[in-house]
Amino acid sequence: MPESGRRPARFVSPVLLAALLTGFAAAQSPEPASAPAAAAPPAEKSASPTATLTAPPSAQPITFEASWKNGLTFQTKDKAFNWHVGGVVQYDAAWYSASPNLQDFPDGTNRFPDGTAVRRGRIRSEGVMYSNVEFILELEFFNGFVPEGLDRTPATTSLPVSPTEAFVTLADVPFLGHVRIGNQKEPYSLEHMNSARYLEFMERSFNFDASPTSAFNNARNPGICAFRTWCEERVWSSVGMFKTVGSTVAQPFGFGLGDGEYSVTGRITGLPVWKPDEQTYVSLGGAMSHRDPDDGRARFRVRDSVRSAPGPLLNTITSTPILNADSIDLYNLESAAVYGRWTYAGEYQAIVVNGASVDKKPPLTGTPCFQGYYVEVLCFLTGESRPWDPKLSRFNRVIPKKNFGDDGWGAWELGVRYNTINLTDAGVTGGRLRDVTVGLNWYWNPNAKLQFNYDYTYRDRGTNPLAKGQIHAFGTRLSYDF
Repeated sequence: MPESGRRPARFVSPVLLAALLTGFAAAQSPEPASAPAAAAPPAEKSASPTATLTAPPSAQPITFEASWKNGLTFQTKDKAFNWHVGGVVQYDAAWYSASPNLQDFPDGTNRFPDGTAVRRGRIRSEGVMYSNVEFILELEFFNGFVPEGLDRTPATTSLPVSPTEAFVTLADVPFLGHVRIGNQKEPYSLEHMNSARYLEFMERSFNFDASPTSAFNNARNPGICAFRTWCEERVWSSVGMFKTVGSTVAQPFGFGLGDGEYSVTGRITGLPVWKPDEQTYVSLGGAMSHRDPDDGRARFRVRDSVRSAPGPLLNTITSTPILNADSIDLYNLESAAVYGRWTYAGEYQAIVVNGASVDKKPPLTGTPCFQGYYVEVLCFLTGESRPWDPKLSRFNRVIPKKNFGDDGWGAWELGVRYNTINLTDAGVTGGRLRDVTVGLNWYWNPNAKLQFNYDYTYRDRGTNPLAKGQIHAFGTRLSYDF
């Protein structure tokens, strides 16, 4: 399921939350106590309240410290057990101006209506059991309105709550490092691995949007993956096999139906420059993915960089014709660097469609290869620096020097990105986009920020003059996570 669109809110039952809390606490005690424990004297007020679970006389009681760190956290002193409850909400507003030939459908319906939308609304439960078993369950509550795009009458799709991440990770596996099983991100692309909480702009690039790894199910697929670091965390590698959940039909619950429809994906990155004390580092890497498409169908579509309402700007598949493929190969090159307050990132992607045909007719004379790239540069006006997480090879949370309200105005960051993709090749006319985005980020504190984006896009769908034009968009996002 695409991440975009209006999504109906649903609420977690208090009874369910209480049951989860009770179950987690009960799991920590080897067996129930034979008799109630004596009441403990009142504890002194502290920043980290504690809760003690009773245990048999032969066992030591297990004590959890409750604290707030990017969400509610319960943790034992030896850190063998911990549990974190959190989530993220992102609320968008957008205003558009497009060329007259792009603005309206034949029936007068506006293709680019101004609008608001809850871009993401997720609740997350994660933790560690017995030091080496990690678990995560994250649910998305906004899966509603999905416009079909510029080339057909708008339609809506309403789906229930669906998982984004639902997996267990076994740590400290010899040679393999960490082994993860469940619904998860495939290890492909810096943008893909970056958390939506820490995005430099409101939306990721066209590269990410067109990639089959991000087509549906919030860019996650069920599978098994191994990842680890090498050379004192200077090198990171990962490889996994996944069951694709549908490239043309949304299957939101992390399952896939059909024979085959698998993918093998791997990514490797290195830090030739790593000076965290000096806020300086350089990361270089690449990724590959071989994919068996859903029912032999291949779909590639691209949405705008400001996205409260419009559907795909480019689309290689509409109701007809259908692009078919024996397999799809993805190739990605990435680079990132931080020098003090400055951030740079750039990626190139090639999508090769093997055995391509249209409407199951004889194969095309050539092999379609769709290409795209982006380059971005940002600067913290208030002197902060963007952290790097070497254990996951991605950007990390920005920490303002002074939070807004703490004798400061938070962190301010200005950035620009050039972004392009071409989905036309070897008889397939998907079109081309060129895009410039200017962004201003205001970080109130490590958990809340406002983003402002101005976006200029030129769309070219071939010889038809009605398919060419300019799109101006202004968007803003309120984002907070916990």
